[in-house]
Amino acid sequence: MEALLYEARVDGVFSGHVHAYERFTRIYDNEADGRGPMYITIGDGGNREGLALKFLEDHKSAHLSVFQEASFGHGRLRIVDETSAVWTWHRNDDEYATVRDEVWLESLASPKLSMAAAGRQDEEL
Repeated sequence: MEALLYEARVDGVFSGHVHAYERFTRIYDNEADGRGPMYITIGDGGNREGLALKFLEDHKSAHLSVFQEASFGHGRLRIVDETSAVWTWHRNDDEYATVRDEVWLESLASPKLSMAAAGRQDEEL
């Protein structure tokens, strides 16, 4: 499945199940890769079992995690234009809607960005 996501230039993968929030850098084959998807685990909407309080620090992808928090929360994905989006995550316990994590996503499907990621010069566009 990962090779398919990489080939299709998927920008982000949102998943749940783990009852916490964690965001990884763009990854392919357990290595940081600017042409791979960004993985976001947003399973923190709440459940009767409570939060997952321990993150696996010895997992083979742990070094690629850029933000993690065991809190109930919610996220917002705002499409800015045809090539950009901004993802924000908010902890529900805060009195006001405070952004706790934010990242801009630039589309890998954009012809200009795809060529740049492939190492080509802007003059070729």
